Amino acid sequence: MTWTLLAGGDVLMDRSEAAGIDPFTSIEPALGSADVAVVNVEMVISERGDPADKRYVFRAPPSAAGRIAAAGVDVANLANNHAMDFGPDALLDTVDLLEANGVIALGAGASSPDAYRHRMIEVRPDMRVAFVGASLVVPLGSQATETRPGIASAYQQDRLLASVRTAAGEADVVIALIHWGIERRTCPDSRQRDLAFELLRNGADAVIGHHPHVLQPVVFDDGKLVAYSLGNFVWHHRSGITGDTGVLQIDFDGNEIVGWSFHPHLLDINGAPVPSAEGVRVDRISDIVSGECARHQPPPTTAAATPDADGEAEPQTETETEDGDKPDGQAE
Repeated sequence: MTWTLLAGGDVLMDRSEAAGIDPFTSIEPALGSADVAVVNVEMVISERGDPADKRYVFRAPPSAAGRIAAAGVDVANLANNHAMDFGPDALLDTVDLLEANGVIALGAGASSPDAYRHRMIEVRPDMRVAFVGASLVVPLGSQATETRPGIASAYQQDRLLASVRTAAGEADVVIALIHWGIERRTCPDSRQRDLAFELLRNGADAVIGHHPHVLQPVVFDDGKLVAYSLGNFVWHHRSGITGDTGVLQIDFDGNEIVGWSFHPHLLDINGAPVPSAEGVRVDRISDIVSGECARHQPPPTTAAATPDADGEAEPQTETETEDGDKPDGQAE
């Protein structure tokens, strides 16, 4: 029994949805062609709430949820540092809108039991796939509690790993979606590697990461897979390394991963991923994904950084970053 999972990285539709642009139309293979498709939704989908006191806050109109569903996305990770950009009501709107459109909203909810619980999809008869989502980038006040909406914090590692073990006991395959790493770093750090090891040891079959806004390596070893970062999948226009992206394909035979491939894409003028088959940037994508990440590490940016094509400067320092939060996140 063969089946396929497709995964993309960070999805931000504040500009494209407001302009009525569908950023998913050119993706190859189309997300809807897979048995399961997953992304990280890096925004609020709501018209309620007040902006958080942070450099960047992201939200899209309610219609974005339907467009994500129409693209074929089955699971949207919300355990990230922008899920609470407009407060708890906006987060709950995001969850409700995605779920109403048939998309699992993972890693966030009205309370910590909702945020940490695994979710299940039956991709084929008698083939159950469970998903767990959590974030190592946790702005102050965004972690879910027993009585407060928020996201699943991976700093609560015992709770996260317990969720993975529970999922492994109920499902044939477990996929962990984790928001982690340091922005603009093409190689994973020790915190990513350590958490990936623990997730796999406790029952995850694959770990899919996001947050650095650049691609990082995909490692497949002993039947387990870790994709450390899938970069900006739908974003603002980026013409450099933060605009290098793609679709990760994981091929299964029953509950075993039998192979994987990566389909290179580049962000176009609307921040939408477009397939690309050759060129210097495609070569760079291939290098990074295959493990040659250090040679493509961008140099630290400075105050004299040149604005990108959309008029926004690239990050000024390594702590003043692409989405405005500290690279290592904040615990609790």
